[in-house]
Amino acid sequence: MVLTLVVDDDPAVLDLVASLLRDAGHEVTTAMNGVAAHDLLLDGSFDLCVLDHDLPGMTGLEVAGAARSAGVDARFVLVSGQRWLAHQRLDPVDEFVEKPFDPEELLQLIDTLMAP
Repeated sequence: MVLTLVVDDDPAVLDLVASLLRDAGHEVTTAMNGVAAHDLLLDGSFDLCVLDHDLPGMTGLEVAGAARSAGVDARFVLVSGQRWLAHQRLDPVDEFVEKPFDPEELLQLIDTLMAP
């Protein structure tokens, strides 16, 4: 089972991604801001974090960067409607997905990312 943290400040997106991953067999925890996500990542042993970029408190990139610096060994998928991010170097994250996204494509990307 993949322990997954899903972070988004939009309740509809949060519920969609969390439900999609639960249905795929993930154990999902959710957060709605960057500070809560950061705290959960430091306290937990997550395998995967799917997070929005534009979060209250800390951006998704800041969360991923701080978690990596603290030694968190998880995969990070950044999801955002900010198209300019697709053309940036996103070192702390493993994958970038642009909103709006196809839920099945997101799930396939995550399956590939988490494959042994």
